[in-house]
Amino acid sequence: MKFQNKILIAFLVFILLPIFILGFVSYHVTSSTLKNKVGDETLHTLEAIDLNLQMILSEVDNLSNYIISSREVQDFIKFNDEQSLLDFYNRGQAIAGLMYGQSKLDDLVLYSANGHVYSFKKPSIPTFEHFQESEYFNLMVEGEGRPVWLSTAESDKFVEGEKPIFSQGRVIKDIHTLHDIGYLIIDVKLDRFDEVFKGLQQKDSQEMIVNQEGEIVYNRNHELVGETIELPKEMVTNQTGTLISDWEKEKSLITYIPISFNENEDSEFFLVSIKPWSFITDETRFIRQVTIFLVIFVTVFAVCFKQIFLNRIIQFITEFQYNMRKVEEGQLSTRMKAFSVVELNHLAKGFNRMVEEISTLLKRVKNEQERKRRAEFKVLQNQINPHFLYNTLESINSLAVLHGSRDISKMTINLGKLLRLSINSDNKVTVRDEVRHVVSYMEIQKVRFDERFTFEINVDKQLETYAILKLVLQPLVENILIHAFNRNKTDGVIKIRGGMSDKEGFFFIEDNGVGMTNEVLSTFNKYKQGCKESKRKLGCGVMNVQERLELYYGERYGLMICSKESKGTIIKLTFPLTQGEQHDL
Repeated sequence: MKFQNKILIAFLVFILLPIFILGFVSYHVTSSTLKNKVGDETLHTLEAIDLNLQMILSEVDNLSNYIISSREVQDFIKFNDEQSLLDFYNRGQAIAGLMYGQSKLDDLVLYSANGHVYSFKKPSIPTFEHFQESEYFNLMVEGEGRPVWLSTAESDKFVEGEKPIFSQGRVIKDIHTLHDIGYLIIDVKLDRFDEVFKGLQQKDSQEMIVNQEGEIVYNRNHELVGETIELPKEMVTNQTGTLISDWEKEKSLITYIPISFNENEDSEFFLVSIKPWSFITDETRFIRQVTIFLVIFVTVFAVCFKQIFLNRIIQFITEFQYNMRKVEEGQLSTRMKAFSVVELNHLAKGFNRMVEEISTLLKRVKNEQERKRRAEFKVLQNQINPHFLYNTLESINSLAVLHGSRDISKMTINLGKLLRLSINSDNKVTVRDEVRHVVSYMEIQKVRFDERFTFEINVDKQLETYAILKLVLQPLVENILIHAFNRNKTDGVIKIRGGMSDKEGFFFIEDNGVGMTNEVLSTFNKYKQGCKESKRKLGCGVMNVQERLELYYGERYGLMICSKESKGTIIKLTFPLTQGEQHDL
């Protein structure tokens, strides 16, 4: 997958997707919060309706208490004589006036235990025998004087064929003996309930009373009274609650509380409020629109950000990757172009500097390798000629022994040892072999210079087993013999000391010769600092040793010269300690 596609996918997943999720979650959290808030407010509304309903029931209870306890009603029901009829008529006028004052009462019916019936409004009412056969009669008897309410759905328990009504019935007891002497029935108009529901009903909502079987006991639309609806399972538990369910094929918020008409009885009805979910979501429409607008705005902003800024970064990374690949292929002339973004431009410049440094380092390594190759070639040249000479010296030594010339034999043997080390193909030898080599060289030179100098060797025994680059001491001694001692000097001394310190080996080569001038020392220091032209002024001996030590061991190791004119010279040679193999000389 291309890098641009990866960035685009990452952009969509980590920026746009969280924005959409945030908008979605915000909307649903708001809807849920609003649903809970509306549900709580509706619960308070239903509780207020229930309180008003209880007030209506209490008003009817008070009226029925007044009627069944009045002396005229008691006498009329018990005696039913002319005097009681006259008193009841006079008192009945007051009761009728009270009932007419309660305009929401539909009728008041009295049954006496001896079969007399009296109605204040309706000309035709069920006979006492028919009343006794109804289930309502039995409920009133079981109530023993307490109010017993019949809902609109239960009106057929009293009389069939009548329109739905709310009725309260009570047994009239003799106030002296508490015997049942009659029965009182008060019918309440549904208009009385309409006043309660009308005052608290909210827009686009329905409030109603249903029983546990789902029959509508009351609804402001009286035509719906008596119809049966399917109650949600959650309402069967007689608990107050709020739920979302379908009502008349429309998603709705249903809030309900259990209520009861008869005192000291379990709740037999539910006061229900139904609000269309679309009515609730209308209140969240603005929030939804704002959320959608914010999502679109942030999306557009993010896309613009990608086009204006992110694409520049992608372009930079793509070009950077392409140039890195070219550098890996060896095209060190590759350079990054300048960028308008400051940070990216800094990175581009850093890349260009890095490539330049790599190119410089490669050139330096190449030059050093060339120098090393030349040095090794010179060593090889020095190995070829001694190989021929070594065989020749063996013949000379044999002739010297035959003729009894010990000095010639001694020089020949020492020269052979020198040549034996020279033709060794290894670059490194043990310190012991290197010391033996320089000793052989100085023995030869003592014969040549007619014993005009002496030498002292003092090397740590532990150091002798370590490896050192071969032919590094002999050129230094040769330089002393050529430049430090003049032809007339007869007390020349060369001292060589070797030791170890902190994983590093060292040699001190000291002479009592003429010393070096400040100009020569300055030239040597310039050579160590990188001015290779100074080699021509110093000659090959000392400089070859310094160059070879530097090439093999690094710039940390090599030669250090301390000298003063007419006071002699001390040369310190340092090298790392590594184990070596001994060769027989």
